[in-house]
Amino acid sequence: MLALEGSLFRYKFSPGALQAFESPVNHGHKRFVIYMGGLTDGLLACSYVEKLAAACDEKGWALVQPLISSAYAGYGCGSLDRDVAEIAECMSYLDSTRTVSDLAFVGHSTGCQQAVHLMATAPAPVRQKIRAVVLQAPVSDREAWSLEDDEKGRHRLLAEAQGLVDAGRPSALLSELHYGFVPMSASRYVSLFARGGADDLFSSDFSDDELASLLGHMSTRGQREGLGRLVREPLPSHPGVRVLFALSGADEYVPPSVDCKGLSERFAKAAGDSAKALVIEGANHNLQTPDNAADTFVSAVGKLLDEAIDRVFSTDADF
Repeated sequence: MLALEGSLFRYKFSPGALQAFESPVNHGHKRFVIYMGGLTDGLLACSYVEKLAAACDEKGWALVQPLISSAYAGYGCGSLDRDVAEIAECMSYLDSTRTVSDLAFVGHSTGCQQAVHLMATAPAPVRQKIRAVVLQAPVSDREAWSLEDDEKGRHRLLAEAQGLVDAGRPSALLSELHYGFVPMSASRYVSLFARGGADDLFSSDFSDDELASLLGHMSTRGQREGLGRLVREPLPSHPGVRVLFALSGADEYVPPSVDCKGLSERFAKAAGDSAKALVIEGANHNLQTPDNAADTFVSAVGKLLDEAIDRVFSTDADF
């Protein structure tokens, strides 16, 4: 069994303390990869995290796993805005307490939504240092929701949530627990499962123009020019960012009718020339199967990190 050694530190002290786990122990790296999992996840969100940490270390990057307020069961009353604010706070803390030359972000599942919003809304000094972004299993919660049983019950709950939001009560809790154990606010339910909600970024029924409006900032040009409707501020001097959309070919949260390869290519095209797509054939959502899925993904991340710092980029043509 693999084990991950490192150090636990606080990056936020009030009003509630938040912590992060940094590995390896006593490293001298100046580059940091931030790793975030999905709904119900916390530390070691996926079984490949130990391998990812080892690969990052070999290439001169430390791996940091922040715990945010939405970790574990906390996501039900959270939001992507809160997630991004806390992740950016962790990055800023690293920058103020370490010597940080470059940052990267690897997100799994809802960590992919966090990646998109991070690159759109995080403070400029944070975004300026992000040189690589990896989105592993960027799936549509709305489409995954459609695979669940009790269609009438789902739509009844969405109508309840939308009604509370429309009535000015977005923080009100729904009458049912999500997954049977997580209290869910009306606003988060709408964000996750309504078309066009804040979490609805990767649905296959979006047009190319809609995807471009959501993902257009996920590239060097997108950062420099502030492309897409989500980005708040262009960064004309951004040194360049590499982006990888890594989809699982047998993701259990993706409807069988969805063409994963075609969708991954649409994501990369919507983002821009510094983004690329990877489909890990036969892989499930968290890359636990088949046996080679994790290794394929970790190798791709390592290559992307190398590409991100090989040279200084000037235009999208450099990619």
